[in-house]
Amino acid sequence: MRILLLSLFFAGLAAAHVGSPDVFFEGDAGPYRLLVTVRPPPVIPGVAEIEVRGTSPDIREVHIVPLPLRGPGAQFAPTPDLAQRSKDDPQFYTGSLWMMASGSWQVRVTVDGAKGKGELSVPVPALASRTTTMQKGLGALLLGLMLVLVVGLVSIVGASVREAQLEPGLTPEPARRTRAAYMMAATAVAVLAFLWLGNRWWNSEAENYRQIVYRPVELGASLENGNKLMLRLTQNPGWMGFRAVNEALIPDHGHLMHLFVLSAPAMDSGNRRGLDRFAGDCGPVAHWR
Repeated sequence: MRILLLSLFFAGLAAAHVGSPDVFFEGDAGPYRLLVTVRPPPVIPGVAEIEVRGTSPDIREVHIVPLPLRGPGAQFAPTPDLAQRSKDDPQFYTGSLWMMASGSWQVRVTVDGAKGKGELSVPVPALASRTTTMQKGLGALLLGLMLVLVVGLVSIVGASVREAQLEPGLTPEPARRTRAAYMMAATAVAVLAFLWLGNRWWNSEAENYRQIVYRPVELGASLENGNKLMLRLTQNPGWMGFRAVNEALIPDHGHLMHLFVLSAPAMDSGNRRGLDRFAGDCGPVAHWR
């Protein structure tokens, strides 16, 4: 989780637009200056859209590959994909990459050109930002196919009990018809029970997924004992997994947080303090005096 928030921090340094989940990065891949845009998928697993622009015309090929930011997966890269060169702009390349799990990722860009090869890695936070619903047309089609399968299964069971062991041309006796009707009813009940359990499982998975959709960690401020400012972070918003909120904080310039205090209403003076410790039983609490 520290690495995830670190990648969020670096993604912010990469000239990201305020309010946009996209990552904009400018850097050098060896001798080549690149401007890289990564549009993370809104749902995980999902497809990220990659755009690469080279500032020099001597680039021949651009390869892209997604990797975890750290761990064994970051050391053993899969076969990279060849980015497609634009027909209208020969210095512009595009590609699509699957991101299969939430967490801290990197898009590794490898460039081959007249000056040799170069490599650049762009940190990308992969977090689900919303849930999606099935298209109505597709849902209606799948429902129709399901009804066909259910009716077909019940009919096959009834025919197997009623006629499977008869000689060709013989008519099933009433006992076989009755037994077949019972078996068809039992099959229909079993199929409906299976569909009901499947629907419960689907709803449970959908609820679990909604819990990991990204939501900002909120901060509440209160003044206690007249001169003590208490800052409390909310409990785990869900996408952090089982980690506590304070386990995901990364020191910046020697402190976990920086506080800027301005006088009101004049707004004519200010003070800056750094926070380097947390306390509290119900969650992280910052103490300033």
